Amino acid sequence: MDFSLNASTSDEWLQAVLKDFDQFLLDHASAERKASAMAVSFVVQYPDRFALHVPMIRIAREELLHYQKVLKLIHKRKLIWERDSKDPYIAGLQKHMSTDRERRLLDRLVLGSVVEARGVERFALIAGALKGSLADFYQRLSDSESRHARVFLELAKPYFSNDEIASCLSHWLDLEATVMISVPPRAALH
Repeated sequence: MDFSLNASTSDEWLQAVLKDFDQFLLDHASAERKASAMAVSFVVQYPDRFALHVPMIRIAREELLHYQKVLKLIHKRKLIWERDSKDPYIAGLQKHMSTDRERRLLDRLVLGSVVEARGVERFALIAGALKGSLADFYQRLSDSESRHARVFLELAKPYFSNDEIASCLSHWLDLEATVMISVPPRAALH
């Protein structure tokens, strides 16, 4: 199931990232670490959903590898690691998650796909604005996020109907666009 985001990232966001790329790297590392933990949480919270296990472990490993690569950039630049702060974009989305176990699983899978799609867009924007090995790195990340976005939706199919998935996707695309636009541009992935 292919989809497009309902709103595009503003040029102001890209300018904020390029203006303070060091801060962006710190936030990016945090986002990759959290993405890895989130993928593992599917295995922990849904031990009865075997179709999720291997793909989520694979995603967790990829996200952890991304984290490691961003950490290498951080160390090379001798940046000071600070305590994580709450991501207003993710927090703004999570407060709309269902509390019903079944519906929450669908919400998490579909929202995971939508958030990964936002990563595809933003990493591609960064890749287009940079040069050399950093541009290549961010293009590879964009490609990886694209695969993850597809996997999240595919993983919903054994447990939910196409109509349920499509309806949930439409809901989250609308909500994600609203939340994304409400977060002021800053040197952060989201």
